[in-house]
Amino acid sequence: MKTDLSGSTVRFRSLPGADLTALLSEHRALIGRMAAAHGGRIVKPEGDGFFICFPSVTAAALAAMAMQEELRVGETGKGDRRLVMRIVLTLGDVLHEEGALVGDAVVLATRIEALTPPGEIYLSAAAGMAVNKAEVRTALVDVFTLKGFPNPLPVYRVEDLKGFSATLETAPMSEVEKILDRLRELVDRVCRDFDGVSRMSVGDSYCLTFADPKLALAAVERLVEEWHAPGRPEAARCSLGIGVHKGVLYAFRDFLHGPDLNIATLVERALTLGPARNAIAAVTGPVRRDLSGTEWDARFRRVDVGPGEPRLKGIEIDFLVRRGAA
Repeated sequence: MKTDLSGSTVRFRSLPGADLTALLSEHRALIGRMAAAHGGRIVKPEGDGFFICFPSVTAAALAAMAMQEELRVGETGKGDRRLVMRIVLTLGDVLHEEGALVGDAVVLATRIEALTPPGEIYLSAAAGMAVNKAEVRTALVDVFTLKGFPNPLPVYRVEDLKGFSATLETAPMSEVEKILDRLRELVDRVCRDFDGVSRMSVGDSYCLTFADPKLALAAVERLVEEWHAPGRPEAARCSLGIGVHKGVLYAFRDFLHGPDLNIATLVERALTLGPARNAIAAVTGPVRRDLSGTEWDARFRRVDVGPGEPRLKGIEIDFLVRRGAA
């Protein structure tokens, strides 16, 4: 993987030295966390970008998608000053010697990077063939003549950037409003059907509470089932991220607060940090134990997301996988 920040020069020039150092350090920490969560490691910094190696193309692609989404969320509201990243994935042997990286995969990554638009993830032909199509959807961009390579080469792009922030940036506002209306209608219905309460909403996020963990998990199943029902185009653009936590919620007038609310938010984001194949929700230890012996018990898979999100260190998290999934 090769990453590169786009549009950073103007913003960097406007920052005092200490602020620039802090920004670059924060960005490196983000890249390092997301890479480590998928088995990757930074092998060489290059300006405001990085060369990173992974055990598989699929792991690299999932990490790239998580990096893009995390950066989008962090840069929300910054307008023309926001940082945008391009990412390239190639496959091949790389020699790391005396600080230098040598190999066709390295050269190819640099050549493809020049073609990659900001906010996109591009792959070489070999990487595109090796990625698990069940987890990462790709599409052919075009065939290009690249310096240093005798024959024209096909280049692919990742199409699975399903976060709402990506949709907000690219889709017509009428489509965004349809997605939000569809989500609200679905949330209201599961609250009615499973005795839940919608406590608050912010943008595309909702905080729902249920009196019983069985009702909460039944609501999760219904949300996922109906969101991904056939003929629903919004599911192709935006996947649902659901976190379930048992704790104490404090309410003051129309404000909600408390450590457990923060944990619930982090747990939902854990789906981008761990091996989330076939996962429909992330739940914490207290929820998992309350559901011992129920129909959901056999579908929990323990994950370790601590390296990707230090704030979740020490918190037990399981992913709930789809019915019939291994």
